[in-house]
Amino acid sequence: MKNDPITLRLASLSEHDRFLAQAQMARAEAIVELFGSLARVVRRAWTAARGAVASRAKAYTDQRTRYWPHAQA
Repeated sequence: MKNDPITLRLASLSEHDRFLAQAQMARAEAIVELFGSLARVVRRAWTAARGAVASRAKAYTDQRTRYWPHAQA
């Protein structure tokens, strides 16, 4: 990563500013990971809820559906 622009810019900063910039980048990465994990949890919960509702709706509908042709009574 010799040509990494962030590394070059960090190298030009004073030690204190470099430390602050690295801390801010680490915090930003942690926030991104947090939102990513929250999105995964919400997606899994949504998928589970959707599956449960769909299976209940299918069972409810199947009990009330007439299938043709009917057996002759």
